[in-house]
Order: sequence, then C-alpha cells, then structure tokens
Amino acid sequence: MTQRDLYIQKSKNTCEHVYGMDPNSIPVLHVLLTEEELERRLLTYDSSLSTIRKFMKKLLSYLSDTPTIIVTTDHEGYILDSYGDESFKNMTDSLGIHKGVRFDESTAGTNSISLALEHKEPFHLVGHDHYHNCFEQVACYSAPYAYEDGQLMGTISLMTTKEYASPLHLGLLSSAIDTIEREIKLNQQYDQLHLYNQMLMSATPLGIIITDQEGQIREYNLSAETITGRNKRDMIGQTITSIPELAPFFQHVCTKKKSLENIELTFSSLDEKRCFLDILPLFDDTNNQLIGAFAQFRDMTSYYQLQDQVIQSEKLSAIGKLGAGFAHEIRNPLTAIIGFTQMLDVDDEQSKYVSIIKDELERMKNLVNQFVMMGKPTISQRRTGNLTTLISETVELMNSNAHLFNVEIHFDPTEDLFICMDASQIKQVLINFIKNAIEAMSEGGQIWVSLQKNNKSLTVIVEDNGQGMTEEELKQLGTPFFSSKRSGLGIGLSICFDIIKAHEGKVTVDSTEGKGTKVQLTLPYQREEV
Repeated sequence: MTQRDLYIQKSKNTCEHVYGMDPNSIPVLHVLLTEEELERRLLTYDSSLSTIRKFMKKLLSYLSDTPTIIVTTDHEGYILDSYGDESFKNMTDSLGIHKGVRFDESTAGTNSISLALEHKEPFHLVGHDHYHNCFEQVACYSAPYAYEDGQLMGTISLMTTKEYASPLHLGLLSSAIDTIEREIKLNQQYDQLHLYNQMLMSATPLGIIITDQEGQIREYNLSAETITGRNKRDMIGQTITSIPELAPFFQHVCTKKKSLENIELTFSSLDEKRCFLDILPLFDDTNNQLIGAFAQFRDMTSYYQLQDQVIQSEKLSAIGKLGAGFAHEIRNPLTAIIGFTQMLDVDDEQSKYVSIIKDELERMKNLVNQFVMMGKPTISQRRTGNLTTLISETVELMNSNAHLFNVEIHFDPTEDLFICMDASQIKQVLINFIKNAIEAMSEGGQIWVSLQKNNKSLTVIVEDNGQGMTEEELKQLGTPFFSSKRSGLGIGLSICFDIIKAHEGKVTVDSTEGKGTKVQLTLPYQREEV
C-alpha cells in the first residue's frame, strides 16, 4: 500500500469513527463565509486569482473535450473561484460546491482538497477513493500552491468525471502550478518594486517626468507638481507640449536619442523656480527601440538666493570697510569745515551762498553716515512710545517739503497707540517713504497716511497716486544700490527695510505703474511699559 493509500484510508476511518458519517448520505457543506468576509478574501487574493485564471483557462482549452471544472481555495479550504464546463459545474453546484463554502474533512468527507492542504502535496481521488458514494463518478486532482517564502496560499483543483480520469491530469496540474507560482512571485516582486519606486518618486526632492516616445506623460511626481505648479492628475496623459519650458528638450532627446545634462531653465509658475535639468532617452532592452524619455530637474532657487545673499554680504562687508575709511578720512575735516563756515562773518548777499555751502556739507555728512550705517548691523534702542504722535510729527515735518511739489499729505489720528520702538529709526523710515511718495508726483498729488490696529500688530500705510513702479522695479525694491531715481544711490530704502526687520516687522509694497504706490509697515503690537 502506497503512502497516498494510507492517507486516504486514515481519512476514511476518521470520517466513519470520529465524525460518524454515512457513506450513502449526501454531504452538506454548511461552513460558509459571510458576504463581507468573502469580499475581503477575494480582495486579498485578487492578483493571485487573476494569474491562476489566466493559466488554468489555457489548461482548460487543452481539455476542451473533457468535462472539467477548476476550483481554487484559500489556505483554509474556502472556495474562492470556480469555473469550467457548465454542465459539470451545475452538478457540483447542486452538491453545494460554490464560492464561500469550506471543503474540510468534517463536512465533505475524504476529499483531495483537505488532503492536499493537510499534507502539503498533490493528491488525486478517483471514484471510490472518496468517502461518500455520491462522488463515485467524480475524479478530483488537487495541488497546493505557496508564496515565495513557502507559506501556503491554498489549493488549485481539477475536477472531471471518472471516465476521463488520467494520471496525466495531476502532472498537468502540478506543472501549471509551478508556472503559476513563478508568475505570482514575479508579480509580487514587481508590486514591491513598484511600491519602492513610488516611495522614492514621492520622497525625492527632484522633479521627475517620464513620457513615452510620442511625448505623452506617463509619470509625474509630487516634486514636479511643486516645481512646475501643475497638478499631477491634470498632467498624466497630456503631451509634454503642455509644459512649454520642457517640451523642446524632450523633443530634442527623442529625435536625437541623446541625453542632455545640466540645462538651466526657469519655470514661470506663480513663484519662478530656477532649475537644472537632466533628460535622457529610454530604450527597450530587447530591441533597443526608443520607448520614451526620462527627465529629472532640481530646484536651485534656494541656491541662487543663497548665492545672492553671499554676494550681498560681501558688498556690505566692503561697504563697511569703505564707510569706516570715509568716517576716518572725511568726517573729521568735514566737521571742522562746517564749524568754520558757521563762524564766517558775511554780508546778506553772500549769506545765501554760505547757506548753500552749509546745506551741501550737511548732505555730504549724511551721505558718509549712510555708508557707515550700511556696513553695520541695525541696532535698535527700543522703548514704549506713542506711534500716533510720531506719525503726526513726521507728517507735519514733511508738509513743508510737500508744498514745494504741490502735494498734500493727509493723516487723521484717531487714537493714541503705544508700541515698543526706536522712535528715531521709525521716524527715519517714515520720512524716507513719504519723501519717495512726494518725489513720485512731480506734477502734484495726494498722499494718505493711516494707522490700523490688528490683533497683534499695527500697520502704518503710506499711499500715493504718483507714477508707481514697474514689476521689475518692485522686485528689486530695498536692494542696496538699486534706485529708480536718477540721483538716488539705493541706500535709504535698504536701511529702512533693515530697521523694520530689526523691529520684527515687515514691509509690504503694492504698486501699479501710472496709478500709484501703497506701502504697509507692519509692526508687532506688544505694548511695554517704561
């Protein structure tokens, strides 16, 4: 007696003496999965079932003259799939063999599925090998299949009638399962690689775009969304021509079939991103045919900003040294000249010339002081002060200058608002912005100064209806040595920005060419007592 025969005999004895079964009865497969549990298991096995169907349908095509059905179970013996010859399937359905029922020894008696799961090897039962006589005309061939790590997944069974039984069926089934296991293994590896690929695509700061040979976008990662300002859902399936900054480079690579490296380009999204682009053609390994192009681009905006900051720091360092030299070489003799000028005894006719000389000397002194300030960090000596009063005094001071340009300054103080500030520095900032507003209206105009209180801040607004600024001028506002005025040195506003920054505030400038400019100076509103 073979080992197989011993297993079958042992199972039959168990059915008779342990379960008390009657071989003449019809077994009832009463152990069922709920609909919800069946759906969960089908979802878990979805990929494997699809692979099994593909190969077993092919096997069925070779057995087209044989009434055959295929039954797939999970590792517990629950039927997950059943298909094949309709007439034979109707017979098995009448015995309760359908999705969701469990094939186990305690309900189905001696059967190939339970034996294959228990002993983890292929089994076949023909006719009287079954415990119940109702299966006398049935031949069943079952074989287990497993995961890559050897963990049992379930069984695949081939059922036919006794007259078509053949030892070849078990060989065909075992061979098919070997192929199925390899395919499942490859699919699992592919899924794992795809998961890792998606994780890398999502985590990398590099923008990545992949197209086919026709330029249709196939992959588009999150960094590409951020850099280009275009949504992935909108871009997948579109042609690369929908990204005009990249289109010519993709077309070049696909035409010439050669890579491009370190191409500098700028994406004109809301915030312009300056990038370096690498793009290479993709080829099919089998026939070396072009199948698309792969592009990666890195956002270098922060690098350029840092580079600009380094250049700016070097400028300021040079200015500091220059300012120190000016202070030492010019300030002392300049002070002496101003002092001696004040001592000059001149007649009324000459006094106007002396006055001009003193004004110019004072302007030179202020210019030297500005250079010195540019080379030093802004240090604030803050104490609680009345910002409303400071604005009123500054507006009154600037009114005389405004009248010379036929400009009116409006300020309507409503309440006294106190903040911790360096009054001298804030006054300097107000003078600079009001002075610029006046000079922007050569033919006269209006300036509105207002003060708004928010939850944690105060905002001083200086608005004019002058000539305004271009977008390019607005972008460079506050940059040292940049000025839109012919005689300007580009130092005053840079100092103003530094002062507001030292006060933990911010400057916001809105301007439209030909319509005017609106400056908002926002300062933290945390009153401190003296």
